[in-house]
Amino acid sequence: MSPIFLASLIVGLLLGVYFMSTGVERERPGGATRVALLLPASGAFLSMFGLVGYLALRYSTLGAALTLVVALVAGLGAAAAAVSLVTRWAIPSAVADPVDPRYLLQGTPARVTRAMSADRDGEVEYEADGARYATVARSFDGSSHEVGEEVVIDRIEDGIAYVEAWALVEQRL
Repeated sequence: MSPIFLASLIVGLLLGVYFMSTGVERERPGGATRVALLLPASGAFLSMFGLVGYLALRYSTLGAALTLVVALVAGLGAAAAAVSLVTRWAIPSAVADPVDPRYLLQGTPARVTRAMSADRDGEVEYEADGARYATVARSFDGSSHEVGEEVVIDRIEDGIAYVEAWALVEQRL
C-alpha cells in the first residue's frame, strides 16, 4: 500500500505545479471563460492522501483499513480547502486586477518591415492568434532597427508598437 501513497503524493505534487503554472481559467468557445477547479482539487486530494497515508502507514500502529480512511478524509479536506481557496481568494483577486491593454502583446516576437531610427517610425509585422498583423513601430530605446531584424514588442500605445532588439532581450534571458 505504501507505493500507492507515494505515487499519489508525487502525482498530486505534479498536478499542483501544473495548476500553478497554467492557472484555473479556461477559455470556452465564443470567448467566455470558465473556472476549472478539478485540477487544484485533484492535486490537493492526491498530495494530502499520499502524504497522510504514507506517514500513517509508516509511523503509526493504525491498521491498513483505518490508515486508508484517515488518508481519504485528509485528502477530501485538502480538496475542499483548495477549492475554497481558489473560489474565495484567487478568482476574486484576479477579477479585481485590471488588465493593462498596452501590455497584452508584451514579449511577442516581430520582424521589422520598414526601418526605424530615433527620429523616424518604422513598421513591424507579428503574429497573434494565428493571424499576421503589421503596425507602426518605434524603438523602445531610440536605437535603429533595419528591415528584417528580429525585435520584441514591449507595449502598444496609441497604435504604435514600442520594440526592442531580440538580441538585447536574449542577453537578459
